[in-house]
Amino acid sequence: MKPIDTHAHLQFEKFDMDQEDVIKRNSEQLDAIINPGADLISSEKAIALANKVSNFYAAVGVHPHHVDNWDNNYLTKLEKLIHAEKVVAIGEIGLDKYQYTGYPKSDITKQTKILIPQLELAIKYKKPILFHCRDAYDELYSVIKHYQPLKGLVHCFMGDERLASKFVELGLLISFAGNLTYKNNDHMRLAAKTLDESKVLIETDSPYLAPEPLRGQRNEPINILLVAQEIAKQRKVSLEQIVSITSNNARKLFDI
Repeated sequence: MKPIDTHAHLQFEKFDMDQEDVIKRNSEQLDAIINPGADLISSEKAIALANKVSNFYAAVGVHPHHVDNWDNNYLTKLEKLIHAEKVVAIGEIGLDKYQYTGYPKSDITKQTKILIPQLELAIKYKKPILFHCRDAYDELYSVIKHYQPLKGLVHCFMGDERLASKFVELGLLISFAGNLTYKNNDHMRLAAKTLDESKVLIETDSPYLAPEPLRGQRNEPINILLVAQEIAKQRKVSLEQIVSITSNNARKLFDI
């Protein structure tokens, strides 16, 4: 069985120079790849990529980084994109308090104002949600706990076992990326070890977060086996078992 990458961005400009080669090697090595958008343009590109490659799928949404671009037309445009044939989720959407170089200072109040309508759109159309969260898990939880039942995942989870359990109680799955393999992330590894297997997913967040020993390089979905390998090590099971478990979880969540 081949793995499923539940979160990559092969439509991003970091792949522009060799996108055809990237598509070929990754589509052959993985069972499926889901490419979420971060704004309207990248969401449209994700759909175009999904239409081009048989085992690629798209998610559409506006990332909290792009909150200042949001206007009254965004929701209407997103609603139209949802109806594209291979759109399987809304995302990535969420909250982010981390201060990134080149981005304005985070404003959680403003981010929440664009999170809620996108969350409600996902519920309206019964789509899973890809939640982005960094340094704002408590704030995200306080918003989404009022929307039950929820269907989706917390992407690139960076929290501990306690936080993972809280989001699982809301009906969400937890997706681990390449940073699971980084030296200082024992708390994440414990979460990956102890979660019920039905709640575990894997991703690469390509082109970001290449796992050890590739850290610092451009990431690709084929590196997802290094994430699966780390989870297998923590849970003391085979790599093949983790690939099977996470792929089945992804198929069920996204209905693919």
